[in-house]
Amino acid sequence: MRNSIQFIILTYAVSWTVAAIVILLGLHDTKGPSYMIFAAGYMLLPAFCAIILQTIHREKPFKNLRVSFHLNVWFIVAGIVPVIIAFMAMGISLLFPNISFSANYKGMFSALPADKAADVIQQLSKFPPIVFLFLELILAIFAGYTINAIFGLGEELGWRGYLLSTLKNKKMLPTSLIIGIVWGVWHFPLILLGHNYPQHPYVGVAMMIVMCILLTPTMIYLVIKSKSVIPAAIFHGTFNAIYRISDLYLVGGNDLTTGVTGVAGMVTLLLVNFGFCFYDRYITKENVFTKVIGEY
Repeated sequence: MRNSIQFIILTYAVSWTVAAIVILLGLHDTKGPSYMIFAAGYMLLPAFCAIILQTIHREKPFKNLRVSFHLNVWFIVAGIVPVIIAFMAMGISLLFPNISFSANYKGMFSALPADKAADVIQQLSKFPPIVFLFLELILAIFAGYTINAIFGLGEELGWRGYLLSTLKNKKMLPTSLIIGIVWGVWHFPLILLGHNYPQHPYVGVAMMIVMCILLTPTMIYLVIKSKSVIPAAIFHGTFNAIYRISDLYLVGGNDLTTGVTGVAGMVTLLLVNFGFCFYDRYITKENVFTKVIGEY
C-alpha cells in the first residue's frame, strides 16, 4: 500500500504542477493548439511517475507493468467495445426529454451562428450520412490503435500498470473503486478548464470521477484477460477518439446528460460492466470479478 500512496502523491504533484504552470503562462485555452499539446503531454505523466518510482526503488523499468505485445483476441475486443459504448450512449441519450437525432449533423454545429452552421451543413449534405459515419468509425479505430494508443499507454502504465500492481492483494471491485477515484481526481485541472464538461466544469469534476470508476472494471478485465496493459491503452485511445460522436447527431441536452460522458454514458458503462460480469461468471466461469487481482 505504501507504493500506491507514493505513486498517487507523486503523480498528483507532478501533474498538477505542470497544469499550474500552463495556466500561469496563459496557455490553457481549450480551443488552442497549446492546450492540445498540454493535454497530450499530461497523459504521459502517470507513466513517467511510475518509471521514476521504479528507478527510486531500484526495480527494473517496466517490471510488473504488464507490458506485453503477445497478441490475442482481447486486443481486438479493446478496440470494439468503446465503439459499442459510444453508440449505446447515443441511443440511451434519445430516451431523455428534448433530445432528438439529426442525420444532417445539426448537433455538431449547434454552437455555431445559424448562418455559418447552415453553410457548413449544406456542404456536408453532399455526402451521405452513412459515408460520414463510416469514415468517423474508421478514423476513430485507426487512431485508437496508433497515435491515441501511445498517449493512452502513458496513462495506462500508471493506472492499470503500476497502481494496479500495488493493489494486487485486493479484489476487482475495491481495486476498481480506488483506481477509478484516483484516476478521476487526477483529471480535475483539465475539467475545471472546460475539458469534457465545458458547460458545467465544477459538476463535471464529480461526473469525471464517476465515469472513471465505471470505466475501470472493464479496463482491468481487459488487462487480466489479455495479460497485458496494451489492450487498456487501445481501449483508452479508441474511447478518446469516439466518445464525442453523439455531438454529431444529437440535438438538445447538455454535457451532463448526453453522450458517453453524460448520465447516458454512466448507464451504458453500468450495462457494459454487467455484461462482462455475466460473461465472466456464467460463460467462462473464471470469476475474475470476485477473486483477488494477484491470482492473475
